[in-house]
Amino acid sequence: MKINSLKKSFLNSSFYKVIHIIKKDPLNYLYTIILDFIFLALILFIGKYTGSLIPQNPEQLMALFKTQSALLLFAIVYPLVYYLVIILIYSSVKMTILNLVRSLHEKINFSFKGFWKFYWMNVLVFLIFVLAGLVLLGISALILTQSFLKYFILILAIPFFFFLYSIINISGTIFIKSPGKGMIKKSFSISFNKIKEYGMFIVWDILFILIYLIIYNLIHLFFRTVVFSNDALLSSYGGVYLTAFNIISLVFFYIIISFNRVYFYKRIDKNVL
Repeated sequence: MKINSLKKSFLNSSFYKVIHIIKKDPLNYLYTIILDFIFLALILFIGKYTGSLIPQNPEQLMALFKTQSALLLFAIVYPLVYYLVIILIYSSVKMTILNLVRSLHEKINFSFKGFWKFYWMNVLVFLIFVLAGLVLLGISALILTQSFLKYFILILAIPFFFFLYSIINISGTIFIKSPGKGMIKKSFSISFNKIKEYGMFIVWDILFILIYLIIYNLIHLFFRTVVFSNDALLSSYGGVYLTAFNIISLVFFYIIISFNRVYFYKRIDKNVL
């Protein structure tokens, strides 16, 4: 009886429903992961390229801008432009991914209608959290001792990034499902007031990560004690082994992110909205 009850609970769980949705069209799910990697590659390329254009030596930097006022203007404008460009790329990739996620649930024609509204929504969401993070960090630095501050920041980071991640997913889901006025306000309201409606994703994520860490450590133990007990093999293939595991870990990370997007689309329905 207990086994049947557990089976029924599992079949009715959000986790199973999301798996079932992905199984119907795994190719589109795979595309969302590929797009995440494309975005990561673009960010790394832009960061490296723009970094190579700016002299690291203070004297060369001063020689490039001639005056302190020009250098100050650059120091203000450059991060702002960089931020807006990164959010533009992010919004383009995210809107494509959201169309793919929506196509897992229903037949649609891909549309970039309202893209600029989506873009400015993302700019504001990230800006709100950046400013909130700076304010919290500033206040914490004023009232706490240096030795206690780092532990407080680690503790504070858990709810901070939970709500940031939730609002990013909720706002994107709201936009692709029912775009309109007050999307940011609605996203914050759902995120803080309806955690029980969507918060289960964190349980699945923790379970995924724990299972991965157990498998990772078992494989690592095997390689360390059996394969790489030979110093010649360690020096020849140790780097390849670490690179392979880093890539696998990154793929696993993006599989979870993609799973969460499908989950949020499923959970943020008319009853929540």
